Amino acid sequence: MTLTEKFFDKLGIIMKNPELKERIAFTLLMFLVARIGTFIPAPGVDIGRLEAMSETSDILGYINMFTGGAFKRISIFSLGIAPYINASIVFSLLSVIIPRIEEIQKEGESGRDRIASWTRYLTIVIAMVQSFATCAWLQSVGLVTGRSEVAFFVTTIITLTAGTIFMMWVGEQISIHGIGNGVSLLIFLNVISGGPGNIVQLIQGMRHSKFLIPAIIAIAIAGTLVVMGIVIFQHGQRKIPIHYVGKGYGRTGGVGDKSYIPLKLNSAGVMPVIFASVAMIVVSALSRVFPRFLEMIFRIFSGAIEAAYKWKYGAEEILDKAELMNKINVIIQRLLAANGIGYMVIFAVIIVFFSFFYTAIVFDPEKVADNLKQGGGTIPGIRPGSETVDYLEGVVTRITWGGAFFLAAISILPAAIFTALKLPVFFGGTGIIIVVGVAIDTVQQINAHLVMRDYKGFI
Repeated sequence: MTLTEKFFDKLGIIMKNPELKERIAFTLLMFLVARIGTFIPAPGVDIGRLEAMSETSDILGYINMFTGGAFKRISIFSLGIAPYINASIVFSLLSVIIPRIEEIQKEGESGRDRIASWTRYLTIVIAMVQSFATCAWLQSVGLVTGRSEVAFFVTTIITLTAGTIFMMWVGEQISIHGIGNGVSLLIFLNVISGGPGNIVQLIQGMRHSKFLIPAIIAIAIAGTLVVMGIVIFQHGQRKIPIHYVGKGYGRTGGVGDKSYIPLKLNSAGVMPVIFASVAMIVVSALSRVFPRFLEMIFRIFSGAIEAAYKWKYGAEEILDKAELMNKINVIIQRLLAANGIGYMVIFAVIIVFFSFFYTAIVFDPEKVADNLKQGGGTIPGIRPGSETVDYLEGVVTRITWGGAFFLAAISILPAAIFTALKLPVFFGGTGIIIVVGVAIDTVQQINAHLVMRDYKGFI
């Protein structure tokens, strides 16, 4: 049986599973709703000029990738699901800092529901703040048309905040009634929605070049290799052998059964990349307001700055504040420009941080060691209790380093290569990791539904 025949055979099996078929249909319906919303613009904005600015701005292009092009149209879904992700990051950090929140999370379903409610409320606050910042930016660049300032701010803040709340609801509905993680699937949808446009842009930009076909072939090969690497690494495991004593199943007296603990090389999945991407949007936005912050610092400490300058260069020298501020601003913009060295280094560091942070959330060595002890399981050569905890922590730390560096490398290498060759960045590692990672997780959930109905997995 060929690969195509196997694929359609699995599709036929899915169609015979009523529950799974309904879940997939519901997910696709929510996808349609999410995409329609990206084409409904908020009133009072010069959309044409904004789209032209998005074509030349790195940060606007990055935001558009995560919103599926909604931001360049200032649609009702312009903020996307980013405020909800930010709120989730905040509570994840607070659970480590504040023991009470961690205790609430361990209370079971009721505790998780309380944290989820708080996350929703914080999402609304963050969405309102981001909506206000968006309105202020639109007004500062002269994109507001034919409306009073107060009316524009009020209606746009309400519209964008409501759009974020609706997107949050759609994501939760997909997680409950659909298939896969709703938030991750919405980001997946937004990322892949820009794929056809990027291909058309590539063909149009190089249609008169003799290197068009070789470029397409090279990009296709590179993309395939990256996808294969991500799939292999996502499925990679470190198996820790476990011996269960006294169960009565073994042929040798002491050992009753053998098993293992499968530790994934990348336990955090795509979440570190998603968290880091949202964080970099904030960093890039802050770099845009840095000149105003610098001007405020100069105004407050102008006397001390001038005195230090004259002490170093002589009393006759006069400090040109405007020139100095301009030089500092240029340096900051170059360092934090998308696909710049500083940007890539910061992005990689944040990915590594969130890889360890998220792994610490999803894997608890103490709990695993306690479960082993209660079940009569031991790791060969390792004593139960604290020694097992230390061993598991050491193994997880070592493999997390590998997973973190892999995610960071895949996220920045494509852009670094394109930039070094002085070519436009046709595809980024961030989008590929998100698309492949979410696709793998969704297929695994489909497999779980099929296995529960005594079918073989999708792949």
